[in-house]
Parts: sequence; C-alpha cells; structure tokens
Amino acid sequence: MEARPALLRLPVAALLAALLLAASGGAPAQGVLVDRSEIRFASKQMGASVEGRFRKWTANVDFRPKDLARSKVELEIELASIDLASAEAEAEVRRPLWFDTSKFPVAKFASTGMRDLGGERYEIAGTLSMKGVAKEVVVPVALGRDAAGNRVADGRFALKRLEFKVGEGLWADTDAVADEVLVRVRLVLPPAN
Repeated sequence: MEARPALLRLPVAALLAALLLAASGGAPAQGVLVDRSEIRFASKQMGASVEGRFRKWTANVDFRPKDLARSKVELEIELASIDLASAEAEAEVRRPLWFDTSKFPVAKFASTGMRDLGGERYEIAGTLSMKGVAKEVVVPVALGRDAAGNRVADGRFALKRLEFKVGEGLWADTDAVADEVLVRVRLVLPPAN
C-alpha cells in the first residue's frame, strides 16, 4: 500500500467561507477586523475529523441591507497561507494535486447577488474561482453583534472539493479524504458610523 502524506484539512471550503464577509451590515466599504475574524474548515480523512484555516485574506465589502442590489463582496485568499498545524500537511496542500499554489496562488470570490431571508439572515450568491475552476455558490449568513458592539457575520455551509480539482490523483479517493468540506466563518466588522 502506497504511503500518503499527512492530511491537509481540505482548505478549499475555507475560501468560500470568506464570502460571508458580505454580511457586514451598513455603510459602504466596511473593513473586516481580521484579527478577530476567522475562516475555518473541517472535513474527514480516514474517518477522523481534520480542521484548518487561512492566515492571509483580503476583502472589499459594501453591504447595504436596504439596497441589496448595490451590495457586493469581493475577496482574495492566499492559498499558501493555509494553517493545518502541520508543516508537512501545509507543504503537501501547496503542491499540484491540491492547490498548486505556484500556478494558482489566490482563490477569488465575487458576489453576484444577495437575498434577505428575514430575521437578520441573508444568502450571498457569487462566483468562486480557484485552481482554474469557476463555480457559482450560495452562502447563508446570519448577522449579530458581539459584546463590544461590533457587527458579526456567522455562517456555515458545505463545499465539494473535487469540483475545484482540489485533491486529485490518489487524493481523489473519497474513502480516504471526504469530498464534502464544512466551512465555518465568523467575521467581525466595526460598528457602522
């Protein structure tokens, strides 16, 4: 049996989680408090749970709850900034079978529309581009506030990594590494002025 490198925690979904930035809540061009925010992901490898996050990402958010047609979110995630708490796994995920960061260093998301679901919940539709593949995605977002009065966008959704060619070759075996990746996002934005 061929030895497999340490698992990588399937970061593909983490990138989509950043879409939730759009739920920032108020004035145009809101900043995200990155030091208080997180984009995490979880999957299964050989039946065991694995988790990770991205260290570097940027966002341009313009969320207008009363004018969703003019709202937008754009983001970029530096795929090589993946944090899997393992140098070996992080090196593996940067290789061609996974993210191929030498050819595709950045994953991008651009919103195409938003929908108010009521009760401070929204859906953000957009195009996610990663590793030469562009797919339409929809991300559910719930808005709230933290104890300091900052706006908080929380979301959770599933992504299929193989649709983005993440984990090719021997890693395409979904018995070894699950195709589905759960993305969990908590994005903190300053109070609107």
